[in-house]
Amino acid sequence: MEIKKTQAKKDDFAFDKRLYVVFLIVFTEVLGFSIAWPVVPALGKDLGLTELEIGLILSVFSFCQLFASPITGKLSDRFGRKPLLILSQISTFAGFLMLGFATSAYFLLAARIIDGLLGSNMTVSQAYISDITLPKYRTRVFGYFSGVFGAAFIFGPVIGGILAEISYSVPMFFAAGIVLISIFLVIFFLPETVTKKPKRVSISFNDVFPVRETKEFVKISKVRNILIMFFIYNLGFFLLISNFTLFMQAQFGIDVGLIGVYLGWFGLLRVIIQTLLIVRLLKALGEESMLKTGIIAMIISMIGLAFSPDYMFVFIPLIFLAYGTGVVRPVITSRLTNSVTEKKTATLLGVNNSLNSIAQIITPIVGGFMIQYLPSQMLPLVSVLFFLVMFFLSRNKNSE
Repeated sequence: MEIKKTQAKKDDFAFDKRLYVVFLIVFTEVLGFSIAWPVVPALGKDLGLTELEIGLILSVFSFCQLFASPITGKLSDRFGRKPLLILSQISTFAGFLMLGFATSAYFLLAARIIDGLLGSNMTVSQAYISDITLPKYRTRVFGYFSGVFGAAFIFGPVIGGILAEISYSVPMFFAAGIVLISIFLVIFFLPETVTKKPKRVSISFNDVFPVRETKEFVKISKVRNILIMFFIYNLGFFLLISNFTLFMQAQFGIDVGLIGVYLGWFGLLRVIIQTLLIVRLLKALGEESMLKTGIIAMIISMIGLAFSPDYMFVFIPLIFLAYGTGVVRPVITSRLTNSVTEKKTATLLGVNNSLNSIAQIITPIVGGFMIQYLPSQMLPLVSVLFFLVMFFLSRNKNSE
């Protein structure tokens, strides 16, 4: 496979108009997803589903993504980035339309399966960015990519929550319209980057979940401990965040509009911390102290959410959660990438992403079960247990 590369000039990536188009596509895609994020669980309840049933449907999307993302990436090598981007966006568009017209749990389930199986355009978008960006500029460009991603998560939940006050269908149709814009952007403004394509592409189970590489890495105690720490972090974080709508409704009986504001507030704080403060914090505290303060902040946030006396108090623990997640994830990602040679970094990140997907499959089911059958406070308190284990592992010298 040959790919057209941008010519080596000083900061030439800044003048590549294709990047602006890709960033706009990513923004619209994430905006559409985050608009639906706080609304889908509420829609499930409106259709008469229990919290556990909603958790099962939410996990189906992540389960489909686990298989679809690596396969979509390989297919884009064979057929080109542009066709796969268009296909995945059409799938997402169809999924949102089905959510808008959903009148039963079967519609809801089918919508999440369709979007999960075919809507993996983040993988293709990142491949496109790699195609047109020289290796020495990729870290900077993917930093911008993360900023665009984060910005969309600020506005999406708020828009979704506000539109849900009209009807649960309205934010879904609005999200579909946003995705439709991104489809036109790809068709008319994004040229293909794959010029010579392989005649065939082989796909194995190891592409979906890298079993061989996982076995290799877990034999190394330092790498194993960081992978475990990352997995526990994802369990604790996604247990709350994937069930946030159901938790807030069970805890305070509030509507989706306010839940969208909470998520937008959390997203805004995360972007501020990761773009403006993290470098200063790293210089002031050092990596190890910053990691520990981040874990402590997450523990405080979960206790605060569990025992918040009033729904307006929730804004305060979300500040601690934004700080904790905003500094912990970059630190353990840095430790993970530094635990192996540069040649093995991409493979290790692939293993970690697969474990991350597994956490996102498990947590909606566990969270839905807990909210349905246990006091709602148990959800964040179980996350506290995960973060306490993280704190213990962070003191283990083999994880540094």
